[in-house]
Amino acid sequence: GVQVIDISDVDNLVATDSLGDNGSLALKVSRNVETFTIDSSTYAIVTSNVDDGVQIIDISDPENIEAKGSLVDAGSLKLDGARDVATFVIGSSTYAIVTSQNNSDTGVQVIDISDVDNLVATDSLGDNGSLMLDDTRGVDVFTIGSSTYAIVTAWTDNGVQIIDISDPTDIVAKGSMVDTGSLMLDSTRGVDVFTIDSSTYAIVAGYGDNGVQIIDISDVDNLIAVDAETDGVNGFTVLNAVGDVETFTIGSSTYAIAVSGGDNGVQII
Repeated sequence: GVQVIDISDVDNLVATDSLGDNGSLALKVSRNVETFTIDSSTYAIVTSNVDDGVQIIDISDPENIEAKGSLVDAGSLKLDGARDVATFVIGSSTYAIVTSQNNSDTGVQVIDISDVDNLVATDSLGDNGSLMLDDTRGVDVFTIGSSTYAIVTAWTDNGVQIIDISDPTDIVAKGSMVDTGSLMLDSTRGVDVFTIDSSTYAIVAGYGDNGVQIIDISDVDNLIAVDAETDGVNGFTVLNAVGDVETFTIGSSTYAIAVSGGDNGVQII
């Protein structure tokens, strides 16, 4: 299920409302969540790893959250073992892209969530042997010029895949990068995109390599590895079994915070 917490006073967090799986909702083994706004309302979309789908929740009133529409796996969808989710806007419509990690469904599913009570699957992309989409885990979206893209991590393929999602009804695979001895892309999990000056980069959590990899994704057809760091080297002490990563800025500096399952802690970069 999900729990809403008032974090306005960062020293005294207060639980407000929650919503648990009841058999009719897609919330069993909730994995990831993203928030978005439509008009004056705020919503969350949650992935369910066991219910094989997504659940929309109206969180406009944090004291009284309300389940809205959901979408679960069917033969033509890529939602088996739904894992991560990111939202994006094209024109006047709001969409979600969801990663799927299980069986023949491994890949990504795009969903039109503009009508939160009636979700509509638009297009999907599955692993075909040449793409980095086997056992997809993390996803983030970004824009370059007038185009919108997603970067997806693939646990079994040990790499990342760029997908052009500018047309949510016809998504297209672009460049990819796979692990080598010098990269930190073994069993990739979390990913986050950031910009420095005019360039766009991704930082990827390489769970199996116990490290993080920076990739220049400015040219979505030709990805370039930039730098990588691993646990126990160059002052990095909390990157063992690194699972997820998020970037943020303070002043003119850009940082990442990575979570380490093996070290039970976080590393600031």
